[in-house]
Amino acid sequence: MPDVKSRIRSEIGQLSWALREYRRPQRWVEQWRSNRGITLPDLPEPSQRDEVWGIAMVRDEADIIGLTVQHLLDQGLDHVLVVDNRSRDATPRILAELSARDPRLHVGRDDEPRYYQAEKMSYLAHIARQRGARWVVPFDADEFWFAKDELLADLLRRQDTATVVHAAWHSMVPSGDGPIDVETEYVLDATPTFPGKVAARTHPWLVLGVGNHSAARVGAHAHGIHIAHAVYRSQSQVARKVRQGAAAAVAAGKSGNIAPHWRRASGLDDDAIADIWSDLRTGRPVPLLDHQAAGPMVSVRPGVWSTWDPADLLAG
Repeated sequence: MPDVKSRIRSEIGQLSWALREYRRPQRWVEQWRSNRGITLPDLPEPSQRDEVWGIAMVRDEADIIGLTVQHLLDQGLDHVLVVDNRSRDATPRILAELSARDPRLHVGRDDEPRYYQAEKMSYLAHIARQRGARWVVPFDADEFWFAKDELLADLLRRQDTATVVHAAWHSMVPSGDGPIDVETEYVLDATPTFPGKVAARTHPWLVLGVGNHSAARVGAHAHGIHIAHAVYRSQSQVARKVRQGAAAAVAAGKSGNIAPHWRRASGLDDDAIADIWSDLRTGRPVPLLDHQAAGPMVSVRPGVWSTWDPADLLAG
């Protein structure tokens, strides 16, 4: 039987950590704005309390969102909850069509334009916990999550003591032109990019960090997740990403250490963006975007993988 005193200390520690995250009065205002801006769909009543849920907020990711959501569903997740943040492309239509085919996908709307990512994702994690999630996978629209030699959901379900599982985050860029599909070949950096991402065991006072890079969650940490991150996918997408991201961060009043790479690149003209895209697609580092490309750079097709690097292309 678990040590009652240890459990009480853990709960007090979790509450204390969460309150530290919200020690600024402005943080409560940002959380309120975030919650108010999200319209949730009808969600299933919890059938059990040990489910694995994916959660995300997305904007203008029509070229890849269908693939990444389907990938997570194929990884054995019980449910995926996505809120669309005022997309102007086909993202809402793609999500609606996928949810009509698979009832595990639930699509909401996010009308808050400011960059309150940590607050929005923490709110979605809270909602998922209420509906039966034991684990949340806070993913971005351009990420393919994997475990080695098993499905992602299976890895999380067998965690006995860990409350946070860290994910090695590998940047990749398509090597060719044309639309993104499951057969797309990428140039992937075998060296993970700092600081990585996390999946977290749910709790009433769980707080997710900016960019889903961390979680304020008391308990043991584990590793074993890998992410193939298709962060930049075309010249036009690079321009849109840095300009929209910088504008949202500025509108939210975030300090300059939030999304500094977007801010640095947001003022570049189209010719400069074209030069950056040429470097990205050929596997060269782009310091302006914090794109490291430390190498070795490996050609992969992660869209067809069910587990991480099944052919051991990245070994060594």
